[in-house]
Amino acid sequence: MIQLSQLEMLHRHGNEWVPLEAVPHGSASDHDVENRLLKGEKLYQCSECELEIMVREPDEGGEG
Repeated sequence: MIQLSQLEMLHRHGNEWVPLEAVPHGSASDHDVENRLLKGEKLYQCSECELEIMVREPDEGGEG
């Protein structure tokens, strides 16, 4: 199991790597995204652009 809280997620802007910041519960404007966050999925967002990444554990069948 990967502990995401122990990892720093980065995303590349040209020649620079920018950290992605975790989006706290209650700050997502999309209700579907907010419901997914409440189910344990994690949303990360770039502070330099609109890139968002959703992280979740795979289903029992091994697929996300």
